[in-house]
Amino acid sequence: MVSIKKPILKHILILLSLAAVVFGAYIYVSRNSGSKSIEIPNSQKNNEQPSIETFEPITVLFVGDMMFDRKVEVLLREKGFNYPFEKISDLLKNNDFVFGNLEGPISKNPTKFSLSALTFAFDAQIIAPLAQSNFKVLSLANNHTLNMYQKGLDETKQLLNAARIDWVGEPLACSERTVIKGNLVFLAFNKTFTDCTDDIILQIVKATKDSNPEKFLIVSMHWGAEYQTKSSQVQKDLAHKIIDSGADLIVGGHPHVVEEAENYKGKMIFYSLGNFVFDQYFSQDVQEGLAVRLEIYGSKILYRVLPIEINLSQPQLMEQNKAEQFLKKHNLESIIGINNVKTEKVCDNDNCFYAEITQSVEDLETGLMFRKYLDQDRGMLFVFPNEGKYSFWMKNTLIPLDLIWINANKEVVSLVKNAQPCRENICTSIIPNQKASYVLELNAGTVEKINLKIGDKITFKQ
Repeated sequence: MVSIKKPILKHILILLSLAAVVFGAYIYVSRNSGSKSIEIPNSQKNNEQPSIETFEPITVLFVGDMMFDRKVEVLLREKGFNYPFEKISDLLKNNDFVFGNLEGPISKNPTKFSLSALTFAFDAQIIAPLAQSNFKVLSLANNHTLNMYQKGLDETKQLLNAARIDWVGEPLACSERTVIKGNLVFLAFNKTFTDCTDDIILQIVKATKDSNPEKFLIVSMHWGAEYQTKSSQVQKDLAHKIIDSGADLIVGGHPHVVEEAENYKGKMIFYSLGNFVFDQYFSQDVQEGLAVRLEIYGSKILYRVLPIEINLSQPQLMEQNKAEQFLKKHNLESIIGINNVKTEKVCDNDNCFYAEITQSVEDLETGLMFRKYLDQDRGMLFVFPNEGKYSFWMKNTLIPLDLIWINANKEVVSLVKNAQPCRENICTSIIPNQKASYVLELNAGTVEKINLKIGDKITFKQ
C-alpha cells in the first residue's frame, strides 16, 4: 500500500467500496456548465496515538449452489468439464480461495439419473476443474449429498480429501466439524431436513467460538423456501441467534434465487446467494446469483457483492448497468459499514467513487497496502490536520495508483499518474510540489479517464 513518511497527529479514514457492493462514501465528478467537482464526505478527526497493526490480508469469495448432473452434465461432456468456470475464472482465482455449496455427491461411477430427476450424482472428472478454479472449501450440508446414500457421501469426502479440497457440514446431523483456514473458521448446517435442530446449531456455534475466540467464524446455512426472494421470519430469528452465539458471518443457500442481506449487530447475513452452476432455466431469478467477497485487512472487514448471470449453466459477472438494476431490486445497493468502517453515500451521479475514510493512525499509515485489486469506483482519501507537502511511497503496495493532492480550498494542486509499487528494496518517495490537506488515491488510469486536472475544484459533503 501507500505508506506516509511524514509524522501524523490526527486524521481520518476514507473507505471505498463498490457501487454494486459495499462500503464507502461516493466521490463524484460532475460537469455542469463546464465545471467539474468531486464530492467526498466530511472528515472526522481523533487523537489516537500511532499503533501500527501487523496483519496477513485474506480474501475469500463465496458463491451459491453448484449442481453438475442432468443438463449440466450434458454440457460438460460436450464442452469439457471446465466449461462452467470458463467465463468467471479470473474472479475465482483473484482470491485466496473460493467457498461454495456442492449440491450432490461425487463418484467415479455416478448413478445415472434422468434429465428430470430431483436426485443428483456428479462425475469425479469435475474435481480437477473445481480445484483449478480455486475452490478450497465446499459445504456438504444440503439435501442432495445423500442422493447416492452413505456410500456416495463417503466417496465424495474421500475424493475431495485426495484433491486437497476441504469439506464442512453433513446432510443430516448437526456437524461439529470445522475447517480452519488461517484466521477463518467454517461451519455448515442443513435445515432442509429435521435432524439438525436450532438448539444444537446454537450450541455448536457457541462452543466453536469459545474455542476460537480470536478467529472469524463463518456459518454456511442451507435453509429457506425454494424460489422465494425474501427470507422468512423463521430464518431471520435463527440467523440472529447464530450471530448472538458467536458467528461473524452467515452465508445461505437452497432457495436457488438471491435473497436479501442484513447487517445485524455489525455482522453480515446473506440469506441466499442463489445458484452458481445449475440447469434451471425457467425464470430470470434462478439464472441470477450473487458472489460475495470477504476482505479482511487486520481489524478492517470489507464486503463486495458481485451480481452473477448464468447462461446455460455458465456463470459470468453481470455488465454494469444490469448489475446496478439487480442490486437495487434486491436492496443490496446500500452501503454497508462493518466494524470501525465509517460509510456514507454522498452521490449517485456519473463518475462516482466509494471513498474509504480512515479513522485511526493505523489506517492512515497502512492505507492501501496489501490490496490485490481496487475496483474502478473505489479509492482512499487521506485527511491531514494541516496543509503540508505530504510525501508518499509505494511500500507493500501491490497495484499501481493515481495520487491526487488537494489543498485546504478543495482544489487539486498536484497529480501523479500510474505510481508503481516498490520493487525489491527500491522504494522512492513521491513528493508533491504544492502543499495539500488531502490526498486521494484511485486506480491507475482514473485521472486520465475522468480528465481530472490541476485546479479542479473539490466539494466536500456537508
